[in-house]
Amino acid sequence: MSLWQHSKYIHNIKEYLTTMKKALLPVFISAALLSGQAFAQVIYQDDTNKLELGGVAVLDLAEPMWADEADLSLGRSIFNIAAERKMANDWSIDFKLEWDQFVNSPNSGSSNFRNRLSYITINHEDLGNLRFGKQWSAYHDVARYMDNMVIIDPDATPIYSEGADGGFAATGRGDELIAYRYSQNGLNVSAHYGLSTDGYNAELTDQDAKLTGEKVSRDYNYAAAVSYDFDFGLSLGTTYLENKVKVESGSSNIGLNDGDSQKALTFAGNYEVDGLKVAAAYTQGTKIHKAGLFGPDGKWADANAFDIYTSYLMDFGIKPFAYYSSIDFDDNSVGATGKRDIIAGGVSYAFAAGVIASVELHSYELSEFGGAKSTENGGGFNLIYAF
Repeated sequence: MSLWQHSKYIHNIKEYLTTMKKALLPVFISAALLSGQAFAQVIYQDDTNKLELGGVAVLDLAEPMWADEADLSLGRSIFNIAAERKMANDWSIDFKLEWDQFVNSPNSGSSNFRNRLSYITINHEDLGNLRFGKQWSAYHDVARYMDNMVIIDPDATPIYSEGADGGFAATGRGDELIAYRYSQNGLNVSAHYGLSTDGYNAELTDQDAKLTGEKVSRDYNYAAAVSYDFDFGLSLGTTYLENKVKVESGSSNIGLNDGDSQKALTFAGNYEVDGLKVAAAYTQGTKIHKAGLFGPDGKWADANAFDIYTSYLMDFGIKPFAYYSSIDFDDNSVGATGKRDIIAGGVSYAFAAGVIASVELHSYELSEFGGAKSTENGGGFNLIYAF
């Protein structure tokens, strides 16, 4: 279980609570008086400036496989600060900084303090915005339709395939990005360019770096996305990403060679109405999905993949959800010619605005390297308090 898992769940709280405020019993009505952000409070605002502070406390109890000897227990706190200043002629500027702190980290020797977001944005009401720094990527603008689970990450949509926050491949919270976004009348267009970064060193004992012996860095990265939001709750989008990598000479080959490009072409849709949410995505991937999910000998491999998610938020705060993912690996160069299928489901319950408990179970059917199929089952519990 990666330290980075559950990060995307924080990203979805705003949407969940916004819907919940409209639907829940009077005990939650007072929540409507809170800030429009689910985990930020406006502490100062005038005609020109706005300052917000917010945070989240997370408790996880998870077991990726029932055969594991012990549960993985994490406590995590997140803190963010954001400011905005309005300027003349419909211009504005904003910044956001966000960090998290782990308690009881299972990764000895790794830092428990981490930067999640760090960016500055120049905005114009008609022309769009230009953002610099660590931020949600252009690829995620469409891939986020599938960014819904609590314990596991989306698998077929490769937002967190690297076992981290999607920073290196810029599929999630991308590192060192320059991004442009424009939205008008339901049309959303975005693009980013990623500067070179150090990437990761898999010789570390860190659980997030199981790819023993490979030293990988990014040469450059780019992505573009376009989507359209219809008035009746349907959103359709497509996005393409390419991540050019550098692999240090002498490193072990786990599917990436010096000069390779990791690529993802994703088509996705999302439908939300009256508490119902249905999302689906199809991805053609080049070296962007990892075959060998649980072992130390994972290989980045070519694959075609799809996943689907559905949930229903009831009037009294209960939200059952279900997820199915299938990855068809097709890369003879690394011997990945099998499949990985995931079935998962669970239920979330909002005790109050910003206090959500979830239980999730999942089952993996594995044959990524063309061998006999094996099954791994697991699950966990999550409690989140956002303020």
